[in-house]
Amino acid sequence: MRLKAPCQAVDFHTTDIYGQPFKLSDHLGKRIMLSFFRDAACPFCNFRVYELTQKYKDWKDQGLEVIAVFSDTQQKVAEHVAKRPRPFNLLADPDLEIYNQYGVEHSVSALFKAIFFRFPTLIKGILTGGRPSNNPHVKLVPADFLINEAGIVEEIWYGENTSDHIPLENVKRFINKGKS
Repeated sequence: MRLKAPCQAVDFHTTDIYGQPFKLSDHLGKRIMLSFFRDAACPFCNFRVYELTQKYKDWKDQGLEVIAVFSDTQQKVAEHVAKRPRPFNLLADPDLEIYNQYGVEHSVSALFKAIFFRFPTLIKGILTGGRPSNNPHVKLVPADFLINEAGIVEEIWYGENTSDHIPLENVKRFINKGKS
């Protein structure tokens, strides 16, 4: 079931892709962008992760923490990321426990919409290291959650297709919200 903002962020405990403990509530006091992807090798996901990587240093300096969740195993995500290290938190959730807590959806039509209508993004994703893989969760639709310092989800973006993430302008507005 989809969440509706504003709402309390669902806390979760897991390990990151390197086996280190991770708890969402340990990041309270910072603004958080929690992003759900399909698999680490997905071309659409790769292009978005590339965009986040390019913005991350500036965003981190402004108090935003990025947390990326993938439906692959820790090993698959770690293997893929070893080729192109990422500066933010990377989590693996192959059983979709965190996905389900946040209402991330599955859709065959969303997959076809992305392939047919976002073909240039697919090519950009391939050029940034993404390759279609045999992930069983290929129908997952991306979702992004902007969580404030108190753990309240202020904005939710459930994708309309498998390449659809929250616009970067929305993230910038969220970072600047409340600053004078």
